[in-house]
Amino acid sequence: MKRIFSVIASLVLVATMASAQNDDFKGYWFLQLQGGAAHTVGETDFSKLISPSAALSVGYQFTPVIGTRLNVNGWQGKGAIANGRGAAELYKYNYVEGGLDVMADLAALFAGYKFDRTLNPYIFGGIGANYAFNNDEANAVKDLFPSQSGENYLWDGGKLLGALRAGIGLNIRLSDCIALNLEGNSSFIGDHFNSKKGSKADFQIKALAGLTFSFGKAKPAPAPVVVPPAPAPQPEPEPVVEEPVVVEPAFESLTRNVLFIINKWDIRECEQIKIDEVVEALKANPDTKVRVSGYADKATGTAKRNLFLSQKRSEVVAAAIVAAGIDEDRIITEYFGDTVNPFETPEENRVAVCLVK
Repeated sequence: MKRIFSVIASLVLVATMASAQNDDFKGYWFLQLQGGAAHTVGETDFSKLISPSAALSVGYQFTPVIGTRLNVNGWQGKGAIANGRGAAELYKYNYVEGGLDVMADLAALFAGYKFDRTLNPYIFGGIGANYAFNNDEANAVKDLFPSQSGENYLWDGGKLLGALRAGIGLNIRLSDCIALNLEGNSSFIGDHFNSKKGSKADFQIKALAGLTFSFGKAKPAPAPVVVPPAPAPQPEPEPVVEEPVVVEPAFESLTRNVLFIINKWDIRECEQIKIDEVVEALKANPDTKVRVSGYADKATGTAKRNLFLSQKRSEVVAAAIVAAGIDEDRIITEYFGDTVNPFETPEENRVAVCLVK
């Protein structure tokens, strides 16, 4: 027993030193609810001395490794006494045990603190008191207990005894604040606990499962983003004043593609703007002429039909230019059907191309 607590004390010391400088961790409270089974060591088969057990703990995690908790556990204990007929007489009684535990998180101790670690094993050791009561079944067969000189170990009413505790557990992370808890522990209780005198303290082991709830467990703050310093402002360069150069524009050429719908030669409103630009260029440059070239796409229609469409398209555009006030002598019309397709897509080849030179 002394060796167990010496090991725990050594681990606590090492853990305190290892976690003293951990800036990512913030202390938090936790609550544990556990239930399971207990076995009180006695003089009969192991399974016959198993009884229900439950526990409630409230604790605080001071560092990634070190925590403490106030634990209250209890429910039922069992004992056995030989009945003189080669069998054992079983009896039940109740108890409640409270104490203070010191806990050490083994994962944080040996692998460092990690907020979202899935498995967090721990060990603990503690000291407290055990109050046993409701021992009526043992007293009902008190004649079976051997005569005892001196102190009487068979108690009635209630019995308060000292207790030492040690154990190991595992928290399995379910979320940031809830973990599935598995724990095995043992209590070393005063020798009166099971109403029988022995050479050592009574010994009770427990296997428990439950949930651990954490309150105020904070995620580590993200690493600060280092922003490089802004470069020093540079002086503005002196403005360069340039003398304006007047250049008389020289008209060279103007091309506008008047597009048509498949199998049509009507000028749409959106295409009329292009004809207006051609007319404006002709008026601004009286020495220029315009060549209107009609086309049809080879992907649709027959060669005869396409030749007709290209003719109508060039003629209708030429007529629109004349209607805008341009002499017929300045307009050259031509059409190619589908023998020439100047563009890559069929839609672009349903066109009358106006070239002003």
